[in-house]
Amino acid sequence: MSDFKYRHGLSIMRAQPFHIGHAMLIDRMLKECERVTIILGSIQEQGTSRNPFNYTTRKKMIQNVYRHRPEYERLKIIGLFDINNPAEWGEYVLDFISETFPDLPKPDVYYAGSAYDAHWFKECFEHIELVDRTDPSFPFVSGSMIRDMIKYGDERWKNFVHPENCHIIEDYFYRKKAII
Repeated sequence: MSDFKYRHGLSIMRAQPFHIGHAMLIDRMLKECERVTIILGSIQEQGTSRNPFNYTTRKKMIQNVYRHRPEYERLKIIGLFDINNPAEWGEYVLDFISETFPDLPKPDVYYAGSAYDAHWFKECFEHIELVDRTDPSFPFVSGSMIRDMIKYGDERWKNFVHPENCHIIEDYFYRKKAII
């Protein structure tokens, strides 16, 4: 008998950049799920204002936060290209997981930061867990907010990103400014 509520939790995020809100969601997943799969979406996009970081950098940001924790062995981070067919997105994701990782059990719960993020999977999962991004005991954070703070020189963006990743973000944005 497992000590976990679910066998295999799934969440999809862009993590542009990976921030404390994403970590709150993953922490909850690791607490409740025997296996955790994080899919980094939009891997075909990088170097844009909305998607500045490539897949490898985003994966590294997550690994920087979790790799020294004992539960890291239960965490799988993979990338996935988007498709332009929202009606088939949920099945596309689940097919990708089952075909690419046949030894993983089928995810039995989807974790999302909002009802909107979850709606793509309401037909695919019996269980959907919402991690409330508007919880008054936790600061509101979004990738767009952090990117805007960086763009306008507001150093408070560092309050929303794990210290292990601040240098990656600074290196990217300062290098980009030097090129422009």
